[in-house]
Amino acid sequence: MNISILTEHSLWWLLPIVMLAVVLAYGQYFYKNTLKNDLSSTKILTLASLRTLVYIGLLFLLLNPNIKYSQKHIEKPLLIWAQDNSQSLKLGKDSVYYQTQYIADVDAVLKSLSQKYEIQKLGFGEEVKILADFDFTDQSSDYASLFSYLKNNIQPGQQTQLILAGDGLYNKGNDARFLVQEVKCPVHTIALGDATSQKDLSVVFLRSNKLAFLKSNTPVRLGIKADFCEGEEIFIQLDSDSETLYRDTLKIPNASYYVEKDFFITPKKSGLQKYRLSLKAIKGESNLKNNKGEMLIDVLDSKRKIAICYDSYHPDIAALYSALEEQSNTTIRLIDVSKKQVDFSDFNLMIFYQLPSMKHVGGNFLNQLTHSRVPFMMILGGASDFNLLNRLNLGLKLDQTHDLFQNARMAYSDRFSLFEMDEEDRKAFSTFPPVMSPMGKYSFNQESHVMGTQIVKAVGTETPLIAFSQRDDQKQAYILGEGLWRWKLQDYKMNQSHEHFNALLNRMVQYLALKVKRNQLTIQYDKVYKETDAIQIEAQLYDESYQTINKADLNFLLKNDKDEAFAYQFERSGKVYNLDLNNLPAGNYQFEAKVKAFDQEFTQKGSFVVRSENLESKQVQANPAFLKDLSELSGALHFPLSQMPQLTDSLLANKNIKARISVESHFRSVLNFMWVLCSIIILLSLEWFLKKYWLGI
Repeated sequence: MNISILTEHSLWWLLPIVMLAVVLAYGQYFYKNTLKNDLSSTKILTLASLRTLVYIGLLFLLLNPNIKYSQKHIEKPLLIWAQDNSQSLKLGKDSVYYQTQYIADVDAVLKSLSQKYEIQKLGFGEEVKILADFDFTDQSSDYASLFSYLKNNIQPGQQTQLILAGDGLYNKGNDARFLVQEVKCPVHTIALGDATSQKDLSVVFLRSNKLAFLKSNTPVRLGIKADFCEGEEIFIQLDSDSETLYRDTLKIPNASYYVEKDFFITPKKSGLQKYRLSLKAIKGESNLKNNKGEMLIDVLDSKRKIAICYDSYHPDIAALYSALEEQSNTTIRLIDVSKKQVDFSDFNLMIFYQLPSMKHVGGNFLNQLTHSRVPFMMILGGASDFNLLNRLNLGLKLDQTHDLFQNARMAYSDRFSLFEMDEEDRKAFSTFPPVMSPMGKYSFNQESHVMGTQIVKAVGTETPLIAFSQRDDQKQAYILGEGLWRWKLQDYKMNQSHEHFNALLNRMVQYLALKVKRNQLTIQYDKVYKETDAIQIEAQLYDESYQTINKADLNFLLKNDKDEAFAYQFERSGKVYNLDLNNLPAGNYQFEAKVKAFDQEFTQKGSFVVRSENLESKQVQANPAFLKDLSELSGALHFPLSQMPQLTDSLLANKNIKARISVESHFRSVLNFMWVLCSIIILLSLEWFLKKYWLGI
C-alpha cells in the first residue's frame, strides 16, 4: 500500500508556515519572557519547540491536506472444475479408483493450477452445487442444469476456464450441446468412465395404470434394451410376492436391440401392490443393477354397479355398454326410465343418456340428483331438454337462443390433470369423427376441468366437449354431444381394435366411481414417490360446519420397513397444514396423523412407497463423443483421463490468460482523522505539564 499527502494549495506554503510558527514561539518564549530567569535555556528551547510544532500543525490544516493511499489488486483468472457427481462412475469396473485415487489426482491438478488461477469446484447431478469433495452419490445426471447455472453465474468479461469431467451420460434435462455456446467460456472436457463395448441388458421402463381393480385384466407395458448381445436370449419374468405372473423369452437379432411388449396381469390382492420385473443375466454381463424394474399399482377391492339410463334407445348406448362390459369388476344395468324407476343408492355411478329429454321423461327422476351424492355422467344431444337441465341446477348451465347443433371433433386439453391418458390414446382422439353438439354458451357454477374442447370446421374453440365438475362430494362428467358410436367404429377402422375408445370411457368411469370420503381430518399425499422427489404432504382439519381451521397441533408419526419410528409436526400455512419429508430412502412407509381438537381426537392412517428409479444404472457405457462435441462447440480442448496432465500443462502455458492488476486509490481529508486533533492536544498538554513541573508550581 502506497501512502502520500496531497494539499489543496502548494506545499511551498509550508515555508512561511514554519517561519510564522517559529516567530510566534520565539515571541512567546524568548522575547520579553520572564521564564528565562527561572528556567535554563535548554528547557525554554524544549517548550518553544513543542509550541512551534502545535503552531505548524494548526497552520498546516489551513492547506486542507488529504491523505492518498493506493492498493494494488491482483485478480487471477477463474478456473471452474465441474465434476459429474452421479452414481454411474461408481457402477463401472473402476469404481474403487474414482472413490479414492481419482479425488487425490484432481486435488493435485488443482493445486498446480492454483498458482495461476482462482479455483472453484462444482458438482452436478441432480443439482449444481459447490463441493469441497466429490462423493458420486447423485441419482441422476443433468448436464443442461450445469450450463444454465454457469450462464447465470459467470460475470461478463470475466476470464473463466471450465474443466468438465464426466462420462458423458445424462438422464435428465435437455441436450447440453444446444446450451454450451450460451456460456461465454471455453469448456475443456475430460472423459471418464469405461467406453468399451460390453454386454448389457436393461429394463428401460415398466408401466401400468396407477389404479386397478381386483381380479380384472390390467394392461402392462415394458421396454427392454440390449447392447452387444446379438444371438443371445432374454428371459423375462414378472413377479408379485412369491407368485410369477408373466414369463417370456426373446431372441436378440442384432447388437443394438430395443423392444416394447404389452401384456395383461390379473391382480389377486387389494391394496398397494408391488410388481418386480427381472431379466436373467447373460454370460459376460457385468452391470446387473439395470436388469430389474418395478411398478406399483393401487388395487381396489370393489365391484362397481353402473346404471345407464335413457328413454329412447340409441346406438351410443350400445357403444357405452360394450366399452364398460369388458371390465370384470363392473355390473351394468340398462334402464329405460320411461318404463321403470330406479333408486340411485343402488349404484356407484349413474350414466344419463340425453336425460332430461324433450319427451319430458326423467325430470322427476333426476330430482334425486339434487339430494344424492352418487356420481354421474351426462351425455347431451338432440333429444335433451336444456331448459329442464338448467332448472335442475346441477352445476352446468347452457344458454341456447336457438335449437341449433354443430358437428364438433375433440381436441385433448394439455391442461387436464384429473387423470392420465396415454399419448397414443390422445393421438387417437384427434382422429375420431365429429359428434353432434348443442350450440350455445356453456358455464359451470363450480370448479370444472375440461378434458377435451371442440374443433368446429377445423377451427379450435374453447367450448368444452368433455368436462368434469364436482359439487360437494358428488363427481360429475359431461359429454356434450351424441354420436359416440362413430368413435368406436373409427377406432376399429384405424387400429383394428376398440382399445382407445374403451380406454377413454373406462378411465372416465374409474375416476367417477371412486368414492370421496369427507372426514374432519383429511391427508393429501401420493401413494408413490420417487427417491429424488421432494415429498410434500398437506392436511386439512374441518370444524363441524366443515370450515377449515389449523389452530391445533397436528402430529405425524412415520414408520419405515425396519419399524423405525420418526415423529414430525405439521407446519401451519394459511388455513391448512404442510409437511415436507425430504431425503427419504427407498422403501415402504406407514404413517399416522393425529390431532386433538373440538374435545375429540382425530386420526388418519395411510401408507406410501418411495421408489428408487436407478436411472444411473440404466446405462454405464461412457459416451466420450458427447464430451468432445461440447469442447469443439466451445473452441476448447478434450482429453481422456490418462492425458489429464497435458490439459494442466496447456492451461498453465496459455499466455493469453493473464492475471489482471488494478490499483485502487482512496482520498481522505486529514481533518477526518481523530489522531490529528489528539496529537495537537498531546503536544499542548506536554508543554503545560513540563512548564508546571520545571517551575515547581
